[in-house]
Amino acid sequence: MEALTAILLCGGKGKRLKPLTNNLPKPLVPVNNKPLLFYLMNYLYKAGVEKFIVCTGYKAGAIEKFIQDYIEPEWDVTCINSGDVSMTDRIIDARKYISGQTLICYGDTIANVDIEALKEDHKKSSALATLTTYPLQSPFGIVNSDTSGKISAFEEKPVLPYWINIGFMLCEIEVFEFLEPGSTMVDFLTELAGAGKLFAHQHSGRHITVNNEKEWALAENEIVGFYTDMEGYIT
Repeated sequence: MEALTAILLCGGKGKRLKPLTNNLPKPLVPVNNKPLLFYLMNYLYKAGVEKFIVCTGYKAGAIEKFIQDYIEPEWDVTCINSGDVSMTDRIIDARKYISGQTLICYGDTIANVDIEALKEDHKKSSALATLTTYPLQSPFGIVNSDTSGKISAFEEKPVLPYWINIGFMLCEIEVFEFLEPGSTMVDFLTELAGAGKLFAHQHSGRHITVNNEKEWALAENEIVGFYTDMEGYIT
């Protein structure tokens, strides 16, 4: 497998996850006693990533200490503290460390994305960027009724016919030409889509993200089974 460089976006303040993020950046919130970023970096390394650009901001020193304490000696890791800026500005700051294909990931999201399948979809589409998407599940039960109000069925938190962005975006070096200082991630993706250069890779495996305390509690349970088919993976 061709080695990839991963840009990990780890600079946000995680306001919705307070008080857990009062003293920690969100990627370091512990799940089963290990930071989210630990699971993400280990998974990516097993998938063929050898070089990591960790883009920090909020509580940057904590992430730098995590890198010192947790990374394997053979990993090539660079931390860039861009301060309080947008995700796209962090990606722009990472540009000088990039020479080929890049995988852009959110530092608070882990998923067992098949990187080989992602690369295949990317190659087939001739895209400049291929974004990994995931089915949207309703957080509520759905009531089906007719025009008279008669209820015919209940569906408990069904999967909806929509897909969400979970990162794991495989990019060619040319995507940096679409980045404008001060722009948002939505601006960036919209520009790529408008140029016909952005495609989707649909992921239906495991996906864990932590945006609030409820999702954190769910992640504590879900992470146990996350790598059950990868014996000896978590150390």
